[in-house]
Amino acid sequence: MTASIVFQIVNTIVIPAWLILIFFPGKSWRNPVIYCFSMAMAVVYLVYVIQGFGDMDMESFSKLEGIKAMFSSDEAVLTGWVHYLVFDLLVGNWILNQSRKHGLNHFLIIPCLLLCFMFGPVGFLLYSILKVSKTKKLA
Repeated sequence: MTASIVFQIVNTIVIPAWLILIFFPGKSWRNPVIYCFSMAMAVVYLVYVIQGFGDMDMESFSKLEGIKAMFSSDEAVLTGWVHYLVFDLLVGNWILNQSRKHGLNHFLIIPCLLLCFMFGPVGFLLYSILKVSKTKKLA
């Protein structure tokens, strides 16, 4: 299967997971389902990491030029993309779990989730600002 096809598959798989976070925040089955989506994509990630492991130079991680060189193939870019998808989804689920724990209105959390889906850390930042303004606690 080509990297382009796998890219289409993981991009399609992740959409229902984000819709679950937005539309079914209080369902008891949400966490296990989100973790199943995340684990499925983590398996894809692992396959590509293993395939590219022989080409990996650990010194490349210490220089921007090295990182750019590592992402010169479609498979490497796909691996990085799946990494983003999995972590952003897990952070989105964490945001939702924490928002429910702190009693934040879900309608305020939806923009955080959408931003987390599209711009990862920006959604986390917005959630953190909302949480601090509600709880007056950083941690």
